[in-house]
Amino acid sequence: MKKFIEICSLFILLVVFCSAAATAQSSYGSEVAIPFAFNIGDRSHAAGTYIVKLEKFPTGSAILSLQDTNTDDFQTVVLSTSGDEPGKEVKLVFDTIEGRRYLSKIRTPDRTYAIAKSKAQKDAAKARNIDKPTAASPAGETVN
Repeated sequence: MKKFIEICSLFILLVVFCSAAATAQSSYGSEVAIPFAFNIGDRSHAAGTYIVKLEKFPTGSAILSLQDTNTDDFQTVVLSTSGDEPGKEVKLVFDTIEGRRYLSKIRTPDRTYAIAKSKAQKDAAKARNIDKPTAASPAGETVN
């Protein structure tokens, strides 16, 4: 009976340590200096130092938490898996739309995550598509 209890205790410790290791691998956090103003969704953030935390889930989704170190302003965003290639290290990817920078993706060594586009980003993309001329032949050229 004593041997049985020892084996069960060791098994329980093994499970606890393995789950702790799995949890440690599914989270990332760092202090990041961002030298320009940017948006995440509909929220604007000033240039500065931020604490960025990424918590990954087995389903492929993740949660991004961003905290301004000066004002303690906090934002949390749900991320989905992107079809893009993963990076060699964790990187924040920004898109520039109409002079504004938007955090659009986060690349990690195992996967790339996308942030849902805000209404302003979608409207700007629609406006760019409307402003583009349709494909047509140059003046004076005939199309057969």
